[in-house]
Amino acid sequence: MTNKEYIQSILSRVGANETDTEILFAENPSLVPDAKLSLADCQNALYDSFSSWIPMYSSLSEGDMSITWNWNSVKAIMSQISKKLGKDNPFDDIDNKPKAKAFRPWGD
Repeated sequence: MTNKEYIQSILSRVGANETDTEILFAENPSLVPDAKLSLADCQNALYDSFSSWIPMYSSLSEGDMSITWNWNSVKAIMSQISKKLGKDNPFDDIDNKPKAKAFRPWGD
């Protein structure tokens, strides 16, 4: 198995596409796609990229194109990778509860 095959397998579980795989390798230039699998290097690349992708999107629609990621899977993968690498899980600070703000047009 190559680094690219491993990364594609992991990213396919969350609904990411081929372009996301290419972006991950672009963001992690020391990770060689066609090299023999280096699990630690791949996990570090996934951790680094997911950490920067977190604020981006869980669902994106434009025209006739729609992209949806399975964020529960992303959270599970990040939790496991964070523990294995001994790093903080970036999802620990994210609160997924809906937020509502009351609007009082006449004041308090």
